Amino acid sequence: MSIFLRRCLPALVAQSRLHIVRNVQAASTQAISSQPPLGTNASDETQREVQHHAKMATDWWDKTGPMKALHALNALRVPFIRDGLIARGNIAEDLVGTTNVLKGQKILEVGCGGGILTEQLARLGASMTALDLSDELIEAARKHLSQEANPKLCDLINYRIEPIESHAKDKQNHYDALVVSEVLEHIDDKVGFLQASVQCLKPGGSIFITTLNKTFTMWFSGVVIGEYVIKAAPIGTHHYDKMISPLDVQRILDTMGCSTVLVNGSTYDFWRNSWRWINSTQMCYALQAVKTEI
Repeated sequence: MSIFLRRCLPALVAQSRLHIVRNVQAASTQAISSQPPLGTNASDETQREVQHHAKMATDWWDKTGPMKALHALNALRVPFIRDGLIARGNIAEDLVGTTNVLKGQKILEVGCGGGILTEQLARLGASMTALDLSDELIEAARKHLSQEANPKLCDLINYRIEPIESHAKDKQNHYDALVVSEVLEHIDDKVGFLQASVQCLKPGGSIFITTLNKTFTMWFSGVVIGEYVIKAAPIGTHHYDKMISPLDVQRILDTMGCSTVLVNGSTYDFWRNSWRWINSTQMCYALQAVKTEI
């Protein structure tokens, strides 16, 4: 088997790359031609990314549908954010261990999609502002929130169709925490995106990022196998050139006065639809960084 892999893997990878490029180009052309532009400041690639995810809006809250892996990820990312804030001393002692542990925390989620993570953090008491560029996804998020028939939850969530660059103009040093979950791998200008995001964060506040590492292992298992074979995500969702290593994220954040305090590796088990922490960041990772106190 090892001899077979050594001989055949390069050809399989090249063929898979060509197949991906052709599918993505076809999907991009169709999406851009059938959807209205997002605005003069949005690049064609940004439009393609937004429209790709907007197509899944109607199935966003189906826990057995195309977003099932994202639903399952809450089992890791919600405790990661909660425990990260507790560890930094941001949470009052009388709230620790309660169902209202994030009460009083103003949290900004950038790229919230249909609100899967937003709602869970609000259920822990956080006051959530959630941004996305897609009208369809924000509509799906608002619709699901209204169906919950929970006035308290509705009061805690503010969904907005707005780019982070615009939001940052009026909300500098405003939020206790910032969440960028499964978004960075879809962004072209990561430096500009993170710069605007960090501007919204209070000194001493934490930024939480979950994303895919830029490794061959991640590309082959997550894209080739995950999208084209197992269908764990729609074809064209992830692109190797947009993935980023945790070290590069740390370097970017360092220039913005944010010190990384924790990096955890994670992986997704397709057959069980479950995520788990691992002692490696070769696949995916979760990162917490803290903005320097003034």
